[in-house]
Formats: sequence, structure tokens, C-alpha cells
Amino acid sequence: MAGATTEYSEIVREHFRAPRNAGAFPPGTPELLEGRAGDRRQGREIRLALRLDGAGRVAECRYRVYGCPATIALCSILSERLRGRPLQELRQPGGLALAEELGLPPAKRAAALLLEDALQAALARYNMTSRLEIA
Repeated sequence: MAGATTEYSEIVREHFRAPRNAGAFPPGTPELLEGRAGDRRQGREIRLALRLDGAGRVAECRYRVYGCPATIALCSILSERLRGRPLQELRQPGGLALAEELGLPPAKRAAALLLEDALQAALARYNMTSRLEIA
């Protein structure tokens, strides 16, 4: 098992060893969008939460994850990259591009698609809860 992470790039290994922003927001946190993807019984599950600021940007991202080193590292990396970004920028699928950028082995790229699914599920919650504004 010690060599299990050697197939990953240094940045993936670093985020796996010391994940950033893991955990959950306290109950009742305002301006929160949550999305979930996967199933622990099938080996991977991601619960992603985005706290928005007043301008519709991601103020913070937290996650709870169960999965392989690639899944854990991807959640950590994405949680850092989302901070400060407007929700409109997050609508484009980017899981495979992130996997390629990080040099994930092809067998582990499904983890990036699962993370993309969790993010899209959170964004769908925004569509259900947002108010229409008349210009």
C-alpha cells in the first residue's frame, strides 16, 4: 500500500497527504449550496458544499469525501480553486480537464467526473433556490 500513491503527480500526492478545506459547515450556515455524488458502498462518495458571498461568488468550499487518493486530492484542489469564482464560471464541465492537468492515470479519471457531478448537483440547488431579479 505504501507505493499506492506513486502513480500520482506531486501536487496530487501533496493534497492527498494534507487535504485542504475538508469537513462541513456548521448547521444553519446561510448562503449554502450542497451537492452529492457517488455512493460509499460503491467505493466513492463526495459531498460538496459551497458558501456564497453577497455577490454570488464562492466564499468557501468544504467537502466530505470517501474514496481513493485521487478522489481526495481532487476535492482538496477544487476547494481551493473555487474560492472567489462566480457561479456562472462553474457551469462548464471541467472534471476531465482537471484530471488531465494533474496527470491522473486514465483509470482514476472517473474520480474527476464524480467531483464534477457533485459540483453540478450543488449548482442545481442554486437554480432551485435563487430568486428571479427584474432589471
